[in-house]
Amino acid sequence: MTDIQFSTDDEIDNAIRAVLCADFCAEDAEELRRVVRLRLPSAPTPVQIVDAVCAELRWRGRLEFEEQRRLQAAQVLAAFFDLPTSEREATSLMGAV
Repeated sequence: MTDIQFSTDDEIDNAIRAVLCADFCAEDAEELRRVVRLRLPSAPTPVQIVDAVCAELRWRGRLEFEEQRRLQAAQVLAAFFDLPTSEREATSLMGAV
């Protein structure tokens, strides 16, 4: 997954949401997504997304079982990248703002 690059901002946002919702069961995923996005460079890698999510949750005292969560996050992102590009960028995957 280190070779994968995101093609749009929507795709990056949806990848962050996927990790937060599917892996970390974050009920406040949209708020967290915005904060995580601030931690990232403009063209993040999947690993940087996982690192930023873990860093934010750790800072908030909400990160448990980090090693297992990171492994699960890799699986979530692998499934995310199995989607067609149009679905990865779909606004239907975005949370309500």
